[in-house]
Amino acid sequence: MTWNGVHFNMHTVIPWWGMAIYFIIIAALFAYGWKKHLLANFRTVDYVYMGLLAAILVIWNFFISPLIPRFSAITTIFYYPTIGELFILFLVAALIGKPGSVSIMMVIYTLLSDIFHYGFGGEPFWFIYEVTAYAILIDIYLIVRGKYMGTPYQRVLSFKAQVTAEQAAQAQAGKTAKPKENVRKIPGLYFLDGAVVGFVVFIAYNFWYQGFWATFIEGYLYTLHYILFETLTNGIGGIIVGIILAPLVYYIKKVIVGGF
Repeated sequence: MTWNGVHFNMHTVIPWWGMAIYFIIIAALFAYGWKKHLLANFRTVDYVYMGLLAAILVIWNFFISPLIPRFSAITTIFYYPTIGELFILFLVAALIGKPGSVSIMMVIYTLLSDIFHYGFGGEPFWFIYEVTAYAILIDIYLIVRGKYMGTPYQRVLSFKAQVTAEQAAQAQAGKTAKPKENVRKIPGLYFLDGAVVGFVVFIAYNFWYQGFWATFIEGYLYTLHYILFETLTNGIGGIIVGIILAPLVYYIKKVIVGGF
């Protein structure tokens, strides 16, 4: 049985109950973040970044990267369109620095991709894949890194209240200055950001797509050993590429955002 191009083939490497547990964990983390006010409000400029970089990602994936083999026979061990996608995802996470920004950008990207390239076959599952395979994982990482994503700075995390309720009320009313964050400089911390984002993005195709969605939606079949090998090798490659891109993302953030 198929519907809108979806085969609903459950002979997947990742079992359906494994995906169900993953979705429950994601939903629980989202609910916790909502309750603790960890999901920041977005400014107009944040939506501009999301829309602009989503459009750039569409242009890269469907118009620029297909032209590269026509101009050069040089190839890489990694799938080069993913390198550009990694750079753009890393950049939007660094420029906005708010949980949820990467997921919203990927929703915009998927919608534009369906309009201009793929069509709407397989939906709504491609939206779910793009968000849950890597975007929401980067957003979870942003809960820790926040606006310091892509920089050598990190706010000191503490479970103790930094200011009293009275001090917070006075700061909000403008009677006192807003308390400054306790921030530490950790040289080279943005390399860790690049490694994390690179790993998450580079394993998405092999682990999530081939491990579940390619079979569930399109009916393709893969073996466990193939997926494990590809996930491991591409994960290592993603870490390397992410580390290489980290200084570039840091420089762009310094130029555009400033203050770091």
